[in-house]
Amino acid sequence: MHSIDLPSGKFYHQFDGPPDAPVLVLSNSLGTDHTMWDLQMPALERYFRVLRYDSRGHGASAVPPGPYTIEMLGQDALATDTPDQEP
Repeated sequence: MHSIDLPSGKFYHQFDGPPDAPVLVLSNSLGTDHTMWDLQMPALERYFRVLRYDSRGHGASAVPPGPYTIEMLGQDALATDTPDQEP
């Protein structure tokens, strides 16, 4: 898993699948982290470059003071590195 530094703190994310495949973004539910998608990954990463991440306040990502808005959560996901920059 990789992290980027956002003004709100560390944001953890992971890309899996072929670098040249279409990108599929999977967001975790409240009270979970990116691992909620582990069982689906073998099927999805055959066809997609899958971005999974720990939403702010979840998993390994920072827990900045709330409240959080949908806009903030979307901006966090958009801040991830592009798939072709991941190792």
